[in-house]
Amino acid sequence: MDELFEYSDSMNAPFQAFTGNWKTVKPHWHYFTEMIYLVSGSLYAEVDGRKYTMNPGDLIIFHPKQIHSFLDYPVKDAANQSAYFYAIKFDDMILSNTTPGSPKLPKLLNSDNQKNPPSNLLLADDLKYDAVKLFFENCIWEVNHKEFGYDIKVASTISLIITTVFRIWLKHGFKFSTKSTFDQFSSKDFSVLEYIDAHSSENINIEDLASKCGMCYSNFAKQFKNQYGRTCKEYIEFIRICKADTLLLYTDKTLDYISQETGFTDASHFIRTYKKIRGITPKQRRTQKGGF
Repeated sequence: MDELFEYSDSMNAPFQAFTGNWKTVKPHWHYFTEMIYLVSGSLYAEVDGRKYTMNPGDLIIFHPKQIHSFLDYPVKDAANQSAYFYAIKFDDMILSNTTPGSPKLPKLLNSDNQKNPPSNLLLADDLKYDAVKLFFENCIWEVNHKEFGYDIKVASTISLIITTVFRIWLKHGFKFSTKSTFDQFSSKDFSVLEYIDAHSSENINIEDLASKCGMCYSNFAKQFKNQYGRTCKEYIEFIRICKADTLLLYTDKTLDYISQETGFTDASHFIRTYKKIRGITPKQRRTQKGGF
């Protein structure tokens, strides 16, 4: 079974800016932040199991390590328009903040630090007085033309977009965490999320994961729940369900086959776990296709 992880080359390509018109993107995750601004048409997005409907002028932000996808829209929008969007992906570390005492943008952007992160979706009504669409267009132009200093302009423009996003979140009552945190589950040589992704079809021993992170089981379990909002066992189940979704929605494989491919004991175990996480059965999910 393919991994959900999408490699990002933060050293040689710390940002990307492009246009797109596809409505279907299979579940995946990466270490970059990704922002999608919808110009026309409609999109259905799913982020860590939460579902969002995008309309023109809306912006959605995918935080680092969030599993996200686009699903087929079940009915055409009223104007019968094809989806067309602007996209920006970037390593948070390209952002800068020179105001003394202000919280650093990469820290605020990382949703791991938030037990109750704000909505990934920002509506057109919240963005109508800001030049967000123009900011996206500027980034895309700079990346395509690569004139002198384009990297500085792109990083600066992304900071403007993120500042707008933060202000909207704050207006809606979101409070940023002031706690100092660091990623205890990734190092130069090992990432627990990548390991789980690559080995999700196998029997993963959580005590072994704790050992690989240099932690005792109880501390690992507590810190994992604090950082990712799920127990490690729940996260493993979620990864398996995300991979099962790809087979459910894009193939005609049987439930027995899917359960074997994604690490479940049998079809019954798969169906029970799927309903627990998605609230519907795998058969209902396949029938609905992308319906919300």
